[in-house]
Amino acid sequence: MKHRFNFLTLLLVLFTIPAGIFARESKFTKRGSGPLFWNMYQYNFRYGTSMPEDVWKKNIDWLAEEFLPYGYDMAATDGWLFNLNSIDQYGYLTKYDSSWTYGLKYWGDYLKSKGMRFGFYFNPLWVPKAAYVQNNNIKGTSIPITDVVGTTKFEDHLYWIDTDKPGAEQWVKGCIRTMIDQGIELLKIDFLGYYERDYGTNRYIKALKWMAEEAGDEMLLSYSVPNCRNDARNEIIYADMIRISTDCDGGGWWFISDKERGQVNESGQGDKYRRAFDGLIGWADIIGVKGQTIMDPDFVQLNTLASDAEREFHISMLLVSGSPIGITDQYNTIGDCAKFYKNTEMLELNKLGFVGKPLSTSIWDKQNSSRWIGQLPDGDWIVGLFNRESTVLEYGIDFEKELGIKGGKVKNVRDLWLHQDLGAMSGRYSVRLEPHSCKVLRIKPNSKRYKAAVASLRNGAVINR
Repeated sequence: MKHRFNFLTLLLVLFTIPAGIFARESKFTKRGSGPLFWNMYQYNFRYGTSMPEDVWKKNIDWLAEEFLPYGYDMAATDGWLFNLNSIDQYGYLTKYDSSWTYGLKYWGDYLKSKGMRFGFYFNPLWVPKAAYVQNNNIKGTSIPITDVVGTTKFEDHLYWIDTDKPGAEQWVKGCIRTMIDQGIELLKIDFLGYYERDYGTNRYIKALKWMAEEAGDEMLLSYSVPNCRNDARNEIIYADMIRISTDCDGGGWWFISDKERGQVNESGQGDKYRRAFDGLIGWADIIGVKGQTIMDPDFVQLNTLASDAEREFHISMLLVSGSPIGITDQYNTIGDCAKFYKNTEMLELNKLGFVGKPLSTSIWDKQNSSRWIGQLPDGDWIVGLFNRESTVLEYGIDFEKELGIKGGKVKNVRDLWLHQDLGAMSGRYSVRLEPHSCKVLRIKPNSKRYKAAVASLRNGAVINR
């Protein structure tokens, strides 16, 4: 059956949320859009090892000088945890890597001195081997660390805990608290799907609950590789941010492309789409709403894309969907790509907490799922038109039928990448887009009478009656 999209049906699509689901609604999700930050992932992936401390510092200093003025206010570690011998008396990490001179508290303070925040990669369900061997009592208990360890390991140097065992709650919450005390404000929690696979859903849910209880509004919880079964019913309740696509690996257009459309990874690796744009479409009906969970389609490596059009596409895709921008280009790899991260008109969307929605949440509806809309607090509409196909295609938006603008007349259409006013229009805007390109428009209605119909506008635009 072919669906017709008008203003009324759009309301039904955009406000469809599974019954009985109550989101965590932390201060992070109430903001709407995700954080702007930098992550060391590109270095780690390229070299298969953790980033040296001097390279970490060079990137922080570069970020503070070049990107902090544009809102990128966090630096984060990522994976490749090979050397975890630096622990405190309770078994909790004190360094990202034991080869580093300085500990987590030092780097938390250093980032704060730069006006920035600290993000960290770890899973509170892991017990480092050094903590297992040390085997002191869990903080606040008389229970040895080995008593909470489960029957399986994640890796040889990382043990899973069993959340059914006494002391497990104290271990998880103690891990979160220790990180907060060291200045960490974002925690990327990886391989959650593997834990659910090995220990079952009930144990998994307990873990998520404990983490959220301890984190509160002090730490943003970012889930990486969760299973998200049954419309992510278990994760939405506790997460601030959820990965909805596979790893970006070495970057490039493939990660955004139409290849392997609709395919997901399963079996303990998370029911995540193989392609980032698919993930944004497929999850847009239940997450990505202001006050609900933030959609995370993984990192950005603009230096791996083939053209400026592809770079505009990737940044636009994130800002129009309310997703985070996680820069992984480095001070010595970014080349001339920095300008695409610094488009102030586009970044205004993130600043305002904007979260757009596709006209269709069906990945197979190629035309409508590539047309995204949302409304700003002042009543202006944002329209994103995306051509990720391999041929030139025409895209457009009907001002009255699809935006609900009475009479279909608008005062102005502005191209946010060209920084250009296109002037007053009536009826419809249309454009032919080259492959791997996009248009992002800001549309000002001709009348002061408008309705904030999009889910992104909880606490958003005023309804004039």
